[in-house]
Parts: sequence; C-alpha cells; structure tokens
Amino acid sequence: MKLLTSLLQNRKTFIEEIHASVNLKSKILALLLLSVICFGIYGFIIGLSQGFLQGAISIAKLPVLYILTLLICIPAFFIFSSIFGSTKSLWQGLALGLTATCIIGILLIGFAPVTLFILITTENYQFFKVLNVVFFAISGIVGARLFYKSIQTHLETDEPKGLSRIWFLRLWIVLYAFVGSQLGWTLRPFFGNPEQEFVAFQEVRGNFYSNMAKSLGHVLGNDEKKKKDQNRKGDKGID
Repeated sequence: MKLLTSLLQNRKTFIEEIHASVNLKSKILALLLLSVICFGIYGFIIGLSQGFLQGAISIAKLPVLYILTLLICIPAFFIFSSIFGSTKSLWQGLALGLTATCIIGILLIGFAPVTLFILITTENYQFFKVLNVVFFAISGIVGARLFYKSIQTHLETDEPKGLSRIWFLRLWIVLYAFVGSQLGWTLRPFFGNPEQEFVAFQEVRGNFYSNMAKSLGHVLGNDEKKKKDQNRKGDKGID
C-alpha cells in the first residue's frame, strides 16, 4: 500500500530516490511484486471472456508479457545510454523501467471495473477485445511518458550527448512497444474467444496489427449489419 501511494501521489520523490540509488534493490522487488499482482488481476478478468481456465492462465501470462518485454529491452537501453554518456547503473535503469511498468498495471486496475462490467453485459467478443486493447494502449502511453520524463529531467539537453540520448530514448520506447506487441502476439490468447475451444497458446502466424484491424472491421461491420437489418424491418413496417 505504501508503494502504491508513492507511485500515485509522490512519484517525483520516488523517482529521485531511484536516481540517488536509495534502497534500490528493495524498490525493485516491491515494484516487481506489485506489477505481478496488478497484471495478474487484470489478466484474470480479461481471460474470463473464454472461461475460468483461460482466466487462470492469463493470471500468469499477462505479468510475464510486461516483465519479459522490459527484460528483453533493458540491456539495449543500458548499453546505448552508457555509450551516450549516462552514468546510471543497470539496476537504476531496471528500477525506472519497473516503475513505468507498475504504473501501467495500476492504470489497468483502474479500468478493471469497466472491463468487468462490459464482460458481464455484452456478448460481443470482438468489441470486448478492441475496447481492452484501447485500455492497454492508454495505459502503455501513460507509462511510456512517465519513463521518458523520468530520464529526460536528468539529461543535459544543451549538450550533444544529451540530445543524442534523448533521441535514443525515443527510439527505445518505440522498440519497447514493438517488442511488447509482438511478444503479446506470441503468448496469445489472453482473452480467448468464447466460441472456440480453450488453448493455452495459439500457432504463431500473422501479426498483432492485422488481427486488430480485422477485429475492428468486424465490430464496425456488425454495427452496419444491425443498421441494415433495422432499416429493412422499418421498411417492412411502412409497407
């Protein structure tokens, strides 16, 4: 609870302590634990769209997605930041990354009541999936912005190396988003189509972006179909 309060209300102080290496290892462990709890809860909720078993699997899969994405990308962040003049340690970079990851998890918990409400009140799986991807995107953008700000405030932007590190930081965030989306596609399903049988993992084919375009088209297509059906019924009533 203390960590949650610090992240929501005293982020600036918390981040300054990371830059000063204050209780760094204990902070990393606490951030890791809170991240697992938040993502596990949200993973269970979205997994219920297919059933309890999918929910139970997603308790583990969603935390693995975010934490593994960070672990894959953090070495590149540390090495290139060091080349461009950073004196921060690998543990400091990991702590800052986990702080942003933890914020994403907390924001998803904030969306959890809405997600549960939509799950209970609608049977449209594609709409449920698209809506949750929007929630993930919003949370991810906020988390990425927090990470960017936590690094940017400690850069000397008027120096050539400072400018280079800022550009690298922006590129790294894009890399993080790409790795996360591709890893999420590899670990799917997190939701699970209620009209299909349960599977822990699906065959890796296609990509996340084409699948989302298809789902969005399906949602919009359903709406258009409903409108046409209603218009036909209306025409019959007039006749």
